[in-house]
Amino acid sequence: MQELNLPEIAWQTIDGYRQLSLGGKQIACPYFINIHKAKDLRAMVGKGTPEEIEIEAKMWEKLKGVKFDNMSVSEIRQFLIDRGIGIDCSGFVMHVLNEWYRNHYKKPIWGKLTIPNKSILHKISYILKPVQKLGAEIITNKENSKVIKIKDALPGDLIRSKWKRQNGHHVLLISRVLKDDNGHVTEIDYINSTEQYGNENGVRIGKIKITNQNGKLQDQHWIDEDTDGTNHTYEGFMVNVEDNGIRRIRAMEKLQKGI
Repeated sequence: MQELNLPEIAWQTIDGYRQLSLGGKQIACPYFINIHKAKDLRAMVGKGTPEEIEIEAKMWEKLKGVKFDNMSVSEIRQFLIDRGIGIDCSGFVMHVLNEWYRNHYKKPIWGKLTIPNKSILHKISYILKPVQKLGAEIITNKENSKVIKIKDALPGDLIRSKWKRQNGHHVLLISRVLKDDNGHVTEIDYINSTEQYGNENGVRIGKIKITNQNGKLQDQHWIDEDTDGTNHTYEGFMVNVEDNGIRRIRAMEKLQKGI
């Protein structure tokens, strides 16, 4: 049995989102997407690092005159949600991969990705606010990524998906790949920031049991049920399924092969 995992530097960022330190408690970062496209700090538009989100949350704690020390985990999470503080799917993925990339190459990954609009103003905007411009569709399009088969999947690969919201794209980060003694993929773990799952929205882990590594991803056994048994992640993947699947960001390929 062989287990392939993301490197420690990537897990540190993931754990930062899963365990925001607020009021002496560990808070799982909720989901937030900036559908109004307001110009604001990254932490307020679903694109902040764990550190930026913690700083912004503490600023609002002071502004509103509350004490996280006296609040429960669920109350603090709701406070963040009410303020529009959280992380969206692409912001989460890009910050995790960027820490890995930057740790190795000593520069951010943003410079290796391209955006569709090549106007001067758009390029300047991308240089100033790169994470805000990198949505799920852009980072998994054919310019920035390539299609990967299940049998070749590695930690750091992405699962391109759609979402229940019209014209919405979603992206999941593969965190672990398990192979049997013959080298066949038997299990894929993923992490994503999702708006679904009610009070359990935000950064969460799911699993795909691979029953046939030569089959299609939608025909495998996805494990990530809501309290009512609904698997929102799988349902989202099934929207326009022919356009979805495993993708590898070209800029990450050399790093991933070193796992």
